[in-house]
Amino acid sequence: MAPDAFEPDAPTRGRVADLAGEPTGASVTAAQARRALLHRIRRRPGWVLAAVATQSAGGLAAIAQAALLTAVLDATFLGGRGLSAVTTPLAWWLAVVALRALFQGVAATAGHRAADGVTRSFRKDLTRQLMALGPAYLERRPSGAIGAEVLDGVDRIGPLVSRFVPQLAVTVLVPAAITAVTLRLDPLSGLILLVTGPLIPFFMWLLGSLAEHRAQRQWRALGMLSAFALDAFRGLETLRLFGHEGDHEAAMERAGERYRRTTLDVLRVAFLSGFALELLAMLGTAMVAVTVGIRLAQGSLAFPTALIILLLAPEFYLPFRKLGAHHHAAMEGMAAMRDVVASLQGGVDAAAAEGPGSAADVLAGLARRHVGAGPSETSPNVRLVDVWAAYPERQEAALKGVDLELAPHSLTALVGPTGGGKSSIVRVLIGTLGVDSGHVLVDGKDTDPAHDLSWRARLAYVPQHPHLFHGTVLDNLRLAQPGATMEEAVAAARRAEANDFIRRLPDGYHTPLGEDGFGLSGGERHRLAIARAFLGRSDIVVLDEISAYLDAETEAALMRAVARLARHCTLLVIAHRLTTVRGAHSIAVLDGGRVVERGTHAELLAQDGVYADLAAPPAPGGRALGAI
Repeated sequence: MAPDAFEPDAPTRGRVADLAGEPTGASVTAAQARRALLHRIRRRPGWVLAAVATQSAGGLAAIAQAALLTAVLDATFLGGRGLSAVTTPLAWWLAVVALRALFQGVAATAGHRAADGVTRSFRKDLTRQLMALGPAYLERRPSGAIGAEVLDGVDRIGPLVSRFVPQLAVTVLVPAAITAVTLRLDPLSGLILLVTGPLIPFFMWLLGSLAEHRAQRQWRALGMLSAFALDAFRGLETLRLFGHEGDHEAAMERAGERYRRTTLDVLRVAFLSGFALELLAMLGTAMVAVTVGIRLAQGSLAFPTALIILLLAPEFYLPFRKLGAHHHAAMEGMAAMRDVVASLQGGVDAAAAEGPGSAADVLAGLARRHVGAGPSETSPNVRLVDVWAAYPERQEAALKGVDLELAPHSLTALVGPTGGGKSSIVRVLIGTLGVDSGHVLVDGKDTDPAHDLSWRARLAYVPQHPHLFHGTVLDNLRLAQPGATMEEAVAAARRAEANDFIRRLPDGYHTPLGEDGFGLSGGERHRLAIARAFLGRSDIVVLDEISAYLDAETEAALMRAVARLARHCTLLVIAHRLTTVRGAHSIAVLDGGRVVERGTHAELLAQDGVYADLAAPPAPGGRALGAI
């Protein structure tokens, strides 16, 4: 196999293209990202204003500090006075120095508080928006990229709020005040500051525009690397089984190298901007010092005036230097901001509106499933009427005019050859595959499973490989109903034939599980997943090939649990084994994206059609219903 055999999937390959310099296609501009950030800051401006006020006060106190120090030095060195004569101005000077240090500490604390509020707001709304967009959107994006955006991406916005934004305001206020004082004391020195000061932000803007694209590429490279690494870790066992660890390791090394190169590009520009900033500040200070020194030597400028100007000149350039020091963090933050804001677009910002259909309704809808009203007393009647659906990457439709009814309190089984459309029907019901035409009717009401929150609240899905999270057995059960008591959890586990093996675990229901249920067998994971369905008291439960690859005893335990589940809800099962479908109230046979046969086990055998062929013992060239 070629070394590139395990290159990233399509979404990740798009990120590789970004690194190659191709257009990223980002839908959010830097200006839009800045407006979104300012909108967040305006909601709770208190801490940001406190940071700006204290930093500005510290900068303006430099004027008083320079004036007091000038008075002390003038009186002692030129006036020949003793220490007792300058005790008062010296005490005031020390007080101002201490006050500036206090202002600096308060400004740092206020900046961190402001950043914490903004990042919490972004992370909360981003999580809500991802939930509102649903599984269909999440499946199209690599999990690692989403994780990098929600965690690292939002964290990168923090320094932008805590340091750069307040410093930007200070850089406008403090140099303006110092320039005004200097112009009054010495117009020539004030003019030098007035001319050289604006050059610094101009060159920062010039270099910033050069670095912006590089920072965006670096952020996208990090997302690609995160997605690639997560994919590798999840599939490590499969890679080892097929002997392709080396191929994937080489591909991951190339992804890491791309990230290293883009990071060095950003740092190169950051160091260049830092050098330019320091050079301009140094030249400006030197020009003031030279002109002041010449005139002081000629006697055309008084010593106190010259000294205070020399003390104020570095303070004039200090805010610009600090702004340049924070510029690199700001570039990284803005690059992450654009992706975060892009994810928030396309839906209502949860913090901006709380009306019907907003992202805030997602959590409310989920909460209604767990507390309060709960599911309806009667299981729903679900009908698919002339449903056509296709995957975006395929030209041929996966479902072609499917008509299917799931009667209340019934067990319906889907069978058929591989590629017949069984999983596509499940995806339509759980909302990860959109309907191109036709209708999904729930109790006669047209429903869009991909966006209907009330439908999601009534549905439970147990996939072929159910995911269990890192935590205790009880934590994983309570995922279906966070407020469930221990008695309710145990009762659900008993119905799912899971209580016995849970009791045998070292700490019973409080036994920690590894990620994805590491340490449990496939049958035990399925029984825990079914116990979650019992605990959630869902109205409709979809089981996807849960008996595949299980031994007869484990399968029997699962089938007993499924039979109990069918008494309480509408049940749909994808089946590969005859034992799974024999007791079904209705069996739908799919072939080529269509329902070709429908009936009970006995009725379908009597028809001697596709189902009879699938149920027959495997023969060379024939199709069989799984492991019979």
